Amino acid sequence: MEKEMLQRLTNLEKRYIALKRMFGGVVTLLIFGMVGFGFTKMHTFDIIRAKGIIIEDESGKDRILIGAPIPFSKDRVRTDSSLVRKYWASKIFPKNPDRFMEFYKTYDHSTNGMVVMNEAGFDRVLFGDQLADSNTGDRNFEAAGITWNDRLGFEMGGAGVNTGEDGKARGVIGLDDARGEALHLVVLEDGTKALIIGGANGRLMIGMSDKDGQWFQNSEKFAGVKFFDNNGSLVWDQQMNSLNKK
Repeated sequence: MEKEMLQRLTNLEKRYIALKRMFGGVVTLLIFGMVGFGFTKMHTFDIIRAKGIIIEDESGKDRILIGAPIPFSKDRVRTDSSLVRKYWASKIFPKNPDRFMEFYKTYDHSTNGMVVMNEAGFDRVLFGDQLADSNTGDRNFEAAGITWNDRLGFEMGGAGVNTGEDGKARGVIGLDDARGEALHLVVLEDGTKALIIGGANGRLMIGMSDKDGQWFQNSEKFAGVKFFDNNGSLVWDQQMNSLNKK
């Protein structure tokens, strides 16, 4: 028994010595590492210059395009005519998809800023200056701000500044539905400030306008509510007379 105990003690001593040497080696490496790190020059980048950046997902598909303008992506639906015909032309012009494709040739797909796409390649969010046209039609103004689309790339809203060919700008926040423009909060160049609710039978406008307002069709200052049919004819209005007289 005594001989067995001595053997166990000898084995424990050997293990202790081995662990002690291992610990000493680790400490030595840490010390050398810290000293070396202290003398290593840290590289910092104050400015990064690039013509464009493409961020891929885990499967290698392009998902985020950044640039001025954004770089081309092989995975982007709206710049692939075969996919445009498949997903959009047949839906927007089911009886004559070729007609849609003719219109589509004039669309601007570029953006100075950032475009986020889903895994199928449809634009979901666009942010920046000179945003790309909607997939349902080219814009008659220059848009700066943000727009968001549904899973198939159809525009569902946006917020920003729209500038017309005359150089005048308007601030707009909008929400769309399946039929098109549904609800907009606008500050227009003619002095109109309004909430516009669009529906199947016309549009309801709540707000105020300076004299000769185009949207409220008012010759004098206006504050109140008006409803116009789809032909732009006034159907009903309610004015706040005390404010309109000022």
